[in-house]
Amino acid sequence: MIATSLLALAAALQAGPVQAPTDTGYFQQGVDYRIEARLDEDAHVLHGRARLRYTNRSPAALTHLYLHQHLNAFRPNSAWARRELELGVRRFQDLGPDDHAFERFTAVQVDGQPVSVSYPAAPDSTVVLLPLAHPLAPGASVTVRMDWDARPSTVPRRQGRAGRHYDFAQWYPRIAVYDRDGWEQHVLMPQGEFYGEFARYDVTLDLPADQVVGSTGVVVDGDPGWTPGPEAQAYPAAPAEALGLLAGQAAEGRKRVRIRADSVHHFAWSVDPTFRHDVVLRSESNDAGENRALPTIHVLYLAADTGWANSAVSHRAYNALAWLQGMFGPYPWPQFTVLHRLDGGGTEFPMLVMNGGPGEGLIVHETSHQYTHGALANNEWKEGWLDEGFASFLTNWYWEEHGNPAVWDRTIQGLTAVERAGRSEPVGWEGARFRDPASYSTMTYGKGSVVLRMLRDMLGRDVMRRVLREYYAQYRLKHVRGVDFQRVAERVSGRDLGWFFAQWIDRTDKLDYAVSHVSSEPLGRGRWRTTVEVSRLGAAWMPVQLQVGDVVRTLGSHDARQTVTLVTTGKPAEVVLDPGSLILDLDRSNNRAQVP
Repeated sequence: MIATSLLALAAALQAGPVQAPTDTGYFQQGVDYRIEARLDEDAHVLHGRARLRYTNRSPAALTHLYLHQHLNAFRPNSAWARRELELGVRRFQDLGPDDHAFERFTAVQVDGQPVSVSYPAAPDSTVVLLPLAHPLAPGASVTVRMDWDARPSTVPRRQGRAGRHYDFAQWYPRIAVYDRDGWEQHVLMPQGEFYGEFARYDVTLDLPADQVVGSTGVVVDGDPGWTPGPEAQAYPAAPAEALGLLAGQAAEGRKRVRIRADSVHHFAWSVDPTFRHDVVLRSESNDAGENRALPTIHVLYLAADTGWANSAVSHRAYNALAWLQGMFGPYPWPQFTVLHRLDGGGTEFPMLVMNGGPGEGLIVHETSHQYTHGALANNEWKEGWLDEGFASFLTNWYWEEHGNPAVWDRTIQGLTAVERAGRSEPVGWEGARFRDPASYSTMTYGKGSVVLRMLRDMLGRDVMRRVLREYYAQYRLKHVRGVDFQRVAERVSGRDLGWFFAQWIDRTDKLDYAVSHVSSEPLGRGRWRTTVEVSRLGAAWMPVQLQVGDVVRTLGSHDARQTVTLVTTGKPAEVVLDPGSLILDLDRSNNRAQVP
């Protein structure tokens, strides 16, 4: 449970002037960023200037905007640090003034007029309220100009810095999402990640000349420290809008790199002078002879880590992206980058993943997010399973098709222990509702992935592939909700799945099938008739397979008790429920019985 202090913080945040849209129809706001930024390595500070053009495509007039300054989570007294304190973790609470992260405005203007911002969740400063002098009518636009300073922390968590390595996963004032439910402003917490507006980005970075940079987007001008490929052709040459921060030419010993991206909901980047570069420029043909061109894949890794060398990560990223493209459809952007960060694990961004290691499973998981978060932009705060559960599900499916069919065993064993202990929580909860990060991870990643596997095995793999392709075709580069995926699955499969999502996503119903009684008798000529009584001991139900000898029947009844009679050639030795371990059965010890 969230402590009282954080509940009060959330209440204070929601008490701001939040409007809900008057129409429940879908819309996406228009967002265009032009950013100039200069990295001062001596001070470890980035100086930034941005022009944000925001177009209100909602049916409601807006009296204010919300922005996020996510770097402010990684410092003392943030909501993140105080949540970790409740769990006995002090990694950001004790950081000194030279080590913690910050993101500070130095000037803000709206349509040319200076404005003062406020922080409705203070002392946390990851959410910013920006007042508007006049309501922003539907169809109207507003221009916000912002100057700010940003610094990552010396303790990495998604972002971070060490020596001359900088991971700028969060670094600029990022507009919050305004959707059908109103403003989706959230303090940054350990449980949950991001939700962003699709935007156009035009970013110029002023860096020391020897720095090597990897980022969201495509390099269209300047030297990133490696040779760009043909992906720059996706963005026709156009002069950069000058904001005045980077006037004139780059100073001696420095360089400027211009990067552009379109239809992405975040922009992240890293630099390190020791980055080495691999690139993949090729395409493949599937079994039908159809050519599936992939985007250019760039890999930037630290020279000291040999696990990334010899194009190992390049090949893994290529294999993952080719497989995912076969599952969903064409990758929506011209470039994909995998880079080596300071923090362990990985974090996904559109067109970019930052990974702490070169492992194939990590690469597949984070690459999966290019679809189930990057292109299918769900709200991770509200429905993390739609993002992390999906990526975990796809990763395990990848492993199944690449020689590791037992990949699910460990996940299911862990979930069964949690279920038996009565510590399961609804998969569909908002991230902050889970009792701790461990429960959030178990339910969102682990159980979310197993729920999707049960759906796949119930519908059939070919149907599930059709579901994924239709889901992507309909909602590509849009904000999606769990109900959107459910409706696609129902339409493609022709089945009502409301019961499935209700018991597995919205509730914590337990499932436990048992063989209660078995009898068998000879019929002559080597045939035997076996009668099996099957009991459903939990509130949940699923179609379950019953195997008697070499005969398998799927039981689809909701009844608490079912009696099934099967005829086999020869006397069967035993009967088995769910022989393929396709459902999340609480107690598998009662799934087998010897035939007397």
